Amino acid sequence: MVNPFSHLEDEKLMELYKNGENMAFEIIYERYNKNVYTYLTKRCSDKNQIDDLFQCIFVKFHRSKHLYDSKYPVLAWIYTIARSEFLDFLKKKKINFVSLPDHEAREVKEESNQPIEIDIDTETTLSEKEKMAIKLRYFSDEDFSEISKILYTTDSNSRKIISRGIQKLKTKYLGVKNAKS
Repeated sequence: MVNPFSHLEDEKLMELYKNGENMAFEIIYERYNKNVYTYLTKRCSDKNQIDDLFQCIFVKFHRSKHLYDSKYPVLAWIYTIARSEFLDFLKKKKINFVSLPDHEAREVKEESNQPIEIDIDTETTLSEKEKMAIKLRYFSDEDFSEISKILYTTDSNSRKIISRGIQKLKTKYLGVKNAKS
């Protein structure tokens, strides 16, 4: 049976879903479940954890559907939920995680099938200020103005500290020298 809503745009589907039309959710799920699963597999290597996170993301999606604002794309909203759930998972496990941009993740994946896991706290190539700035930015999801307040520096300097730290990690783990962050 063909879903009668399959031709609709995402934002209209979300409005229908918010009003109790579950067939609209089926289409949204069908369109984006692979995106969410890929997002998780790039960040986690344990299949059971990926499956648990995947389920949590769509449960949260369902529970918070009434919060959706149609001025935002549905996929961006789903990714926001996915990132939030993933960061919560890391915090519960007390794991410090640095996400490399997708093009760098592809470079790592081409070289080996195993993702690189970096423990920022024990990383010897980084200064204490770089460790703290990277943890604040990528683990605590703080913006640059908040990081600059914590580090008693300017916004632009906090960006430079993070950039230098990421460059050191790229050089160490990817063999990339003088690459743009």
